[in-house]
Amino acid sequence: MKPVEDCLTVRLVQPEWLRTWLQRPSPGADDRSRLAEVIALAGENVEHALGGPFAAAVYALDDGRRLSAAINTTISSHCSAAHAELQALSLAQQAMGTHTLESRPCVLVSSSAPCTMCLGAIAWSGVQGLVFSTTRVDVEAIGFDEGPPTPRWRHELSRRGIAVRGPLLQRAGRAVLARYRDLGGVIYNPNAAPEG
Repeated sequence: MKPVEDCLTVRLVQPEWLRTWLQRPSPGADDRSRLAEVIALAGENVEHALGGPFAAAVYALDDGRRLSAAINTTISSHCSAAHAELQALSLAQQAMGTHTLESRPCVLVSSSAPCTMCLGAIAWSGVQGLVFSTTRVDVEAIGFDEGPPTPRWRHELSRRGIAVRGPLLQRAGRAVLARYRDLGGVIYNPNAAPEG
């Protein structure tokens, strides 16, 4: 373990293979095409074993351009906050030079519905939409803990002007989760109930 004075920088680095992957043209400007791309990216992450079976990307709604994409790097980054959604939002904000995406209509596309942590980030990110594939139940079925239940999360995002679509392409998303489980992927925050 490093001394605390040596730990003054948080480093969340996307893998080098993602650079090549992102040279592909942006998908069509519809939710299903974008989501298919993100699910494929999550599957690629499973094969590289760098984090959980999750990916996310931010797309501009005006021209359909992909502004950012990220995979979950919780394991390789040694950081519980290294979820794909948080990194995709952060990369898009940094690319735009602002802490919020409000100035350009954007949608966050994620391979799974947001966990409790990512839900807060989405609410404050400035995106105008969220599209997702698998549900909280799907993710928890392979052993992950998605945080305290947030039953009104769709309403809360809608109240903030964030349109929510999903689950879409759920079978494809579930296949990525199953592949991760079958390969023995690390469940880094298991949903075991605390003893009491």
